[in-house]
Amino acid sequence: MFEDASMEGPEVLQSHLRDVAFSLGAQAAASSDPAHMPQAINDLVTHFGRGIQTIIQEITGNESKFDVAVYAVQQK
Repeated sequence: MFEDASMEGPEVLQSHLRDVAFSLGAQAAASSDPAHMPQAINDLVTHFGRGIQTIIQEITGNESKFDVAVYAVQQK
């Protein structure tokens, strides 16, 4: 699905990534204890950043540093 979205342009790709992020967030919420959500979200974002860093290195051949961080999670 990612490849199909990327061929249709940046707007479709951005929409696809938003949908994936929503799905991952929903899955994390459904399978985690609410008290553990801040750590679950931090882990999810950390691994997302590592994936981006790995692909950038694979595509460009350049080692790069890509930091992501979650500073706060609030329940409303």
